Amino acid sequence: MTKIKRNSSIPKCRRLLSASLTTVAIAASVWRESSAFSTPSAPSSSTYDAIRGSLSLLDPVTGEALSPPILSPSSSTSIGKKSLVVLLPQLGEFDSAEYCEFLVAAEKSLEKNDIDLRVVGIGDATAAKNFCDFTGLPPEKLCIDLNGDLHRELNLHCGPNLLIPEGVSDNVLKFFLRQLPGGVPPEEGQVRPVASAWLNYLAMCAGIGAPGTLREILRGYFGDKEAPERFRDNDVVKAGFITIGPGVGPTSIGPLSYQQWFADEKGYQRPVELATVRLKNMVEVLTKWDEYVSNPLAISLRGATYLFDEEGEELYSYKSRGVLTYSETMPRPLAFLSPYIGDNLARNPLGLRDNGGGHLVRGRGILKPAGKAMKFLSFLFKTENELQARLLGAEDADYAAARKDVEGTISNNKIVVYTYALSPFSSEALAVLDEIGVDYENVQVGLEWFLLDKEKSVLRAVLLEMTGQSSLPHVFINGEHVGGLFTGSSDGKFPGLAGLKESGELQKMIDSESSAVS
Repeated sequence: MTKIKRNSSIPKCRRLLSASLTTVAIAASVWRESSAFSTPSAPSSSTYDAIRGSLSLLDPVTGEALSPPILSPSSSTSIGKKSLVVLLPQLGEFDSAEYCEFLVAAEKSLEKNDIDLRVVGIGDATAAKNFCDFTGLPPEKLCIDLNGDLHRELNLHCGPNLLIPEGVSDNVLKFFLRQLPGGVPPEEGQVRPVASAWLNYLAMCAGIGAPGTLREILRGYFGDKEAPERFRDNDVVKAGFITIGPGVGPTSIGPLSYQQWFADEKGYQRPVELATVRLKNMVEVLTKWDEYVSNPLAISLRGATYLFDEEGEELYSYKSRGVLTYSETMPRPLAFLSPYIGDNLARNPLGLRDNGGGHLVRGRGILKPAGKAMKFLSFLFKTENELQARLLGAEDADYAAARKDVEGTISNNKIVVYTYALSPFSSEALAVLDEIGVDYENVQVGLEWFLLDKEKSVLRAVLLEMTGQSSLPHVFINGEHVGGLFTGSSDGKFPGLAGLKESGELQKMIDSESSAVS
């Protein structure tokens, strides 16, 4: 077992990125001649017997060897029970904490349905204590394997099997390792083996020999309508000068603070939501690297999941072949347990909101951040708005007539929308109302602001005077200006049409009676 001294002189995240890019450049020249990818062969004995009789598993509290059988139908704690065995990679690994959050949430239901949970992770007793404290996994459910011997016995994936060419000197490898958590091993003879393990791991992070990894990384950033929410409303993540939370909305980067554009959306895994969970796990590990990773030689080993019946017959198995691919169904990692613990819990063990984003989906997507960014141009639009009407010869009487027309329109209709025919924001605002199935009055101001005649320019200027909003669409409900599609009202009372829809307030306003409508 090799213990690596911690190198904290360079921020860990930046060093990981740098090393990952280096790995991609090196990888093309270091494929093993026999095969680009390693293909595990079937174990010589049954998986159940291999786990049950393993001599490499240790008690996570004492670090002492556990006496086989590790799994046994005849043991006092497992009589008449199925066995769910989860082999994790390093306890200090992206996959491990993320997967165990689901397992811990389902633990009581597993016990209730006579399924005995056993988790095996690579690490020592210190790593086990940190891991159990962080994830909430009961220590009695965990076994540790210092070197990943059981993983190797079961022929679990260990990367694309890249080899370091003999021509690459140890000095080059030491430079490579200095960019990584743990740094250079103290024993000279461990430099190449540790560098090889890191090379294979980082290659998998780059998608090399790791089916599904890149797709899963992208899913973490772009969101997933097929998955439930992943970040609780009171969760906060701090990573150096970055703070995210509470919830998915508030974000601070040093002195800069802002609200994520999707913060008001509910019921599905939103953009960067899962990536934020992974950032939390990364911060935990990188700040305690020496305590979590006792043997970097095992860093490329992947995990697996097995479900056995009461007699040790395999009911389900899945072997991970990449990073962040610990489940066959990543949007719902415990879906395979549906027949045993019920569909609802298996599909959403964390119990967070889960309706696929709901059936009302208009007013979302790429238009949303673009619409919210329009406020930075409001001063320019306001100045242009006022100037355009005057240059076209508008007089005070024109303004008075336009105001009277607007006031009459909004008093005679429950919902009024002033739009441009060519504006995607205007079209989407109408689509939001059409999706709900409500009647409204659409007043088309023109094709676009730069194509308006004097009359329409005055109308646009009057709307600015009445609302303080320079852009279209303008939405009035029950005689009140609620903003635009994504732009809130100037008094801060309403968040805009899309925001009202997300909060459920839009339907309440539509259903309410109002004296504004004659």
